[in-house]
Amino acid sequence: MKMMARLAIAASVLTLAAGGVLLVSLIRESEPFKAERSDFVGFWAGPGGAQLTVREDGTAAGVKMPSGFDGSADAVVGTVSGSGTWSMSKRHTSLANQEIRVTLQTGPTEKTTLDVGAYGQGAKHGLYLSVSADTEEMFVLKKAS
Repeated sequence: MKMMARLAIAASVLTLAAGGVLLVSLIRESEPFKAERSDFVGFWAGPGGAQLTVREDGTAAGVKMPSGFDGSADAVVGTVSGSGTWSMSKRHTSLANQEIRVTLQTGPTEKTTLDVGAYGQGAKHGLYLSVSADTEEMFVLKKAS
């Protein structure tokens, strides 16, 4: 009987430990993505020929950047191209992902502003545009070499 009690205790301890490891892993994955200014700098490419160049001096250029979506990241309803500036936005809350605001001159008197977020800590998985406020789906740009 003592052996059964010891086995039951050992099984309970192992189950609790495994659950704790899983919980810590889930909490870390749900943390907001933080990034430094230098993490955004570079050349980024995405589906459909989308390109975004973010320079250290605060200038930016975009080619075929999505300006709208029809419900999903695959349903781009318009694109914009142009050059302009970018700035790092202050995170609205400690739960928000780090974002930059890119403003492109897309015509003689037209400007388009894109809010671009870090995907992964330090933007290690790329940059993203939110498809809509109603979904967590993202249009992702990967760093190109």
